[in-house]
Amino acid sequence: MPFQPFGYRFDIKSPVSRDTLKGNIRARKKGWFHPKTGARGWIVGPVICLWFSAFDRYGPMIIGVLSDDGLACRIKGRAGSDLNGVLMFVALMPFFISLVYMSASDGDPAAGQIAPIFGIFILLSPLVLWLAHSDRKDAEPLVRFLRDVAGEREAPLRARPTQTLLPDNLALHVSGDTALLPLTTDTIYNALLETGTDEFIVLERSAEKYLQTASRGGKFTIEMRDGDYLNHYQARRVRSAQTKRRKLNFDFSFDEALEVVLAYATGNEMPKSVAWEKMDMPAPTTG
Repeated sequence: MPFQPFGYRFDIKSPVSRDTLKGNIRARKKGWFHPKTGARGWIVGPVICLWFSAFDRYGPMIIGVLSDDGLACRIKGRAGSDLNGVLMFVALMPFFISLVYMSASDGDPAAGQIAPIFGIFILLSPLVLWLAHSDRKDAEPLVRFLRDVAGEREAPLRARPTQTLLPDNLALHVSGDTALLPLTTDTIYNALLETGTDEFIVLERSAEKYLQTASRGGKFTIEMRDGDYLNHYQARRVRSAQTKRRKLNFDFSFDEALEVVLAYATGNEMPKSVAWEKMDMPAPTTG
């Protein structure tokens, strides 16, 4: 696996022109200070920059360039965790080096004070770059957003499901907030599409019957409760999709999670690639 502290590359193809795509992105993205998480940012000429939260400008981010051949448009760029922060951190290195060098050359006693600060800066560099590399997939919801707006229906993003009205006894909670009724499959698709790291959605039929999925690093974990705490399960892969590393068997892509969530919402049969493993949950306290 390549070391990618400056994010991973993405390449999105759209069947529409650049001007049309830019208009679609502007219409779909949130305002800079919208309180809910989701894609927001700016487009200047062919350059696009999107981030995920109004309160965390140093979180997941994408930077890309739109090109147009007259018939279709492409967006190429990089997506990662804290791209602007990492770039700023790396850009400061030459500044510190020149500052220490000039101070030492001039016999400035301040050089002795600056050198330890620069030393700490250098020592922290591997950790900062490694964290940026390990968290780069936190930007996956932004890439999913662009793929959806661009109308790219090739892997890894499946086509938007046909909009279907869902039963009235089903409630959708998005990171603690309850979605407005009536619910449709389109509502669920959009909620999952915008689910970022450490966020979750819950489909609830009753207090003890629900399905929940949480996101981390561009992947999803899925749990289901079908009664009391003794009937709480976690989804895992089965058959050929299973991997040797146990943890990865509980990580699902957007497509896979969407299939499970929509099956639960509509009451259809669960995908055969998924099995349900009982979880040991603590008994509820009384008193």
